[in-house]
Amino acid sequence: MKKSTLAIGIIAVLGIVYVGTSWYTGNMIEDHIDNQLAQVTNKVNQIQDLFTFSVTKSHYEKGTFSTKVHLTVTVSPNESTIQDATPKTLFDDDVTIHHGPFPIAALAKGTFSPQMAWLEYEMSQQANPTLWKLAGNRPFISGHTGMSYGEYITVKLASKAIKASQNEIPTIHDSILDISNGSYTFSSYTNGSDIKAEIKLDKLVFLSDDTHFNFDDFNLSLKPLSTTEDIDYELNIGNIKYSFDSFISKGNFDVNNFKSKGRVNYKNQNIDEQSSIDKITLNMKSSTPKIESVIINKIVMSQKNVLNDTNNTIEGSLVSSIGSIIYGQQNLGNGSLDINFKGVDKQFFNYQFKTHAPDISENDKHNIEFSLNKFNWHNAGGDINVNFLFNISDINNAGINEKDYDKINTFKFKLEAPFDVLARLSAQIENPNASHVTAEQIAKENFVIKTKSKKLFSQSPFFTFNKDQTEGFYSDVQYTKGSQNVNVNGQLLDKKDFFKNL
Repeated sequence: MKKSTLAIGIIAVLGIVYVGTSWYTGNMIEDHIDNQLAQVTNKVNQIQDLFTFSVTKSHYEKGTFSTKVHLTVTVSPNESTIQDATPKTLFDDDVTIHHGPFPIAALAKGTFSPQMAWLEYEMSQQANPTLWKLAGNRPFISGHTGMSYGEYITVKLASKAIKASQNEIPTIHDSILDISNGSYTFSSYTNGSDIKAEIKLDKLVFLSDDTHFNFDDFNLSLKPLSTTEDIDYELNIGNIKYSFDSFISKGNFDVNNFKSKGRVNYKNQNIDEQSSIDKITLNMKSSTPKIESVIINKIVMSQKNVLNDTNNTIEGSLVSSIGSIIYGQQNLGNGSLDINFKGVDKQFFNYQFKTHAPDISENDKHNIEFSLNKFNWHNAGGDINVNFLFNISDINNAGINEKDYDKINTFKFKLEAPFDVLARLSAQIENPNASHVTAEQIAKENFVIKTKSKKLFSQSPFFTFNKDQTEGFYSDVQYTKGSQNVNVNGQLLDKKDFFKNL
């Protein structure tokens, strides 16, 4: 047998096998597409309760190597209070599904692993004539979806850059919307497990007569966990710019290199996140400017909130630090903050809990603790330090009155604010456009602060003005349950009088 004849025979056999496999794959897709669409629909509706998600198919045409089908995706708001609760169509277009195991369209995109199905999509002009025109008479969205034989789905979409005004998009009244090219990747198994998402956008600009808002280098990645409510996320924004021009004020601020990552629960709003900002620059403009800018450097924040399902209160913490604040040309110093709290009424976070948790009854008793573990501000003159601890038992959200004083377990407050530190801050604020302050300027502010403080608070037991031969504002308050008195800077005050006058 000639080698050429053998080669032709092998190719013919492989071709028959491939055609048969492709046809078989087409049958598998046809047999399972309804179930898979139902799984996607159910999963989206399970992980949120704001709207009802729906996917329907029509005009199904199966071929040997591909299948054509029309898909319609709609969402219907669940809130009856929403004025326009009519279903919104997110997608309504024809798509082509290429059969595996090695769709040519997938190979062309650099995907060489076997694929059960490969879907190529380009938004048609009929689907949205406005976006088609804004994208330069091209598809605004294009992309592909691949599903492996292990039923793992990967969706990759790309959007064209557009620039629109109210003429094209009526909802942006007297404004301009400018969006760069974007990429969007979503992946998961067909049963909804191992969901991942990533969004990248080079630029988003919103411009109106009195506002200019700009995002640069936007990157967001999400990974919902097995609970379907918890989401691991990472958000990076290279630059945020916001400018305003109103009757009251005019100015702008820039945020450089914002980073945030952590875990959130979209239902109960539990949060565990870490964030940082390299620099925030605020520029205020007026007819008689005293300073040109305020710069806040190296902001770091760690936040944690946990909802107690038993009594619908919040337990959490906040730790933050600032590397420096540059006021004009003056470096005002650096600071740090450390807070813990327990039993805080969820109504304090009511912007997060509009619909997700029932109201707390006034008969629901719980313990509250708030601890300012540390507030520190440091400059060349020294340190300001504040500590505070408050703990009370068996309290409801109706407030604290005289009969609740015996429920207070602990009350501690400590303040150390030397006049030298306050005077330096005051002198710097008074002379923002100088690179430093003189000893004379600090001494002047020191005298003013000292004189006014003693005039206003010399009769108050809550403050003293000297500690270890250093003048300043000082306070040391301590109370422990069981005592009838509060120790205020060494003096014993009746606890009812003390708490009543707070």
